Amino acid sequence: MALSYISIIQKGDEMAKTYTCRDVGVDCDWRTSGATEDEVMATISEHAAQVHPTIELTPDLVASVRGVIKDE
Repeated sequence: MALSYISIIQKGDEMAKTYTCRDVGVDCDWRTSGATEDEVMATISEHAAQVHPTIELTPDLVASVRGVIKDE
């Protein structure tokens, strides 16, 4: 049984996702990475709650954060 090109891509070479607070203009050098965008968003939420409790994670800010998550 031959593997298709698409199945090889889906199983291989996925890039890690990265984010820094500075990417959205926050004066903070904190950086995170993860295998998926959702994993990165979970660590961002934890960091924001602990270190930036005065920043409200509005839907617009969450969309901005998701928009700057990069492939490593």
